[in-house]
Amino acid sequence: MPDLSSASTSTTEFLSSTVPPTSYLPPIKSLSLSTETRILHQCIAYLRQIYVPSVRGSRRKKTKPPSNLTELHSPSSSSPLATIRKDSFERAYALRWLSALTRLESDSADSPDLADIQDEAAALLAICAGTASAGTVRRHFEFDSGRIQITLSDVPLSTNASNGDYFGSVGAQTWGGACVLAEEIADNTAVFFPDPADVKDVSERTFRVLELGAGTGLVSLVAGKAAMLKIPGCKMDIIATDYYPSVLDNLKANIKANFPGPSPSLTISSQFLDWSSFSSPSDITSGADTSSPIGLFDVIFGADIIYEPLHASWIRKVVRNTLRKPSSSEKDCPDRNNNNNNGQGGVFHLVIPLRPTFVAESNTIEQEFRFAGPGLDKVKNDLVILSREIIVCDAEEEEEDDIDQYSVSDDVGNEAGEGNIVRYAYYIIGWAG
Repeated sequence: MPDLSSASTSTTEFLSSTVPPTSYLPPIKSLSLSTETRILHQCIAYLRQIYVPSVRGSRRKKTKPPSNLTELHSPSSSSPLATIRKDSFERAYALRWLSALTRLESDSADSPDLADIQDEAAALLAICAGTASAGTVRRHFEFDSGRIQITLSDVPLSTNASNGDYFGSVGAQTWGGACVLAEEIADNTAVFFPDPADVKDVSERTFRVLELGAGTGLVSLVAGKAAMLKIPGCKMDIIATDYYPSVLDNLKANIKANFPGPSPSLTISSQFLDWSSFSSPSDITSGADTSSPIGLFDVIFGADIIYEPLHASWIRKVVRNTLRKPSSSEKDCPDRNNNNNNGQGGVFHLVIPLRPTFVAESNTIEQEFRFAGPGLDKVKNDLVILSREIIVCDAEEEEEDDIDQYSVSDDVGNEAGEGNIVRYAYYIIGWAG
């Protein structure tokens, strides 16, 4: 068993040596109420990284050095860790160890930390039985070589379609498109947000960010942490929105978990938003647009938010009402050194998966938003597609593994020589001109 006495030793370091549960975990017979909670926390984190399923289609294929996006529990199928994950004997031992931990009797009032650990142990037991029965799943992400770390919770898929909240349960899980967009933000923060040196009256100017269909909030959480890390002093207001009550409850909890205290430069909150409530204004002026109940934003994010034919139309109306326009930007919004923006108002960043069975839904984006080009340059109040990039990610499916990978077969591309991949379209949308 590794030495767990050092508080500074990370679980990731242990995993790098691929220590199996039978060697890593304290002996079952030694578990007692006197076992240090710090050691138990490390053991739970170790098991979570092995057995919590990864977010499918979140590892980008690149010709440059490997991506900085690392979900701690998403090894490749050929890694030694994956071998441990598939080892039935090691899993059986881990289950027995977790069961023994949950059976320790304690007074939760006297031992709140142990009670929390036992709750996590029970959740891991359910995960090993399949994610459908697992309840809430905690996920840990690292971006930008570990400088940005996020911990969030997914809630289980609802199998009861009659409750009308199936899409709500889908929205309360982390999907690959959010990982892709979050990675872009972490790796290229200066493209999305202003440089404080360029901001006039930095103490008064607040850079506003809106996320549509935020789900678990990964994109907003990464945006907030990236801003605090890389552009300190720039005041920022991030509003992560969604429609479903269950999603909003989980979103609020995830925000609190990652931003537990107030920040002098950053505010981040969750809010209900009904896309269908926005209507196209009959006359959009070049001045401040008061038709938006939530105000104007410098950047809008959306990931995995097109899954119904009407969504693109609704989203266009939302963006048209809430994205800061060029004339209102020139006065108090700096040139953000964004090649796709150059001070011409706000920008909408949208990532959608390209699913074969959702071709019609995917195509609605290019029906609602035209590509920038001749004839559109003088139409200042038109939203246009400034650029489109196809991003290809590994599906990361592990054969013969009985852990549910949140797989949707429609996401997989099987073109010759490509294997299992997931494709995303990354649109940058802004004002023409």
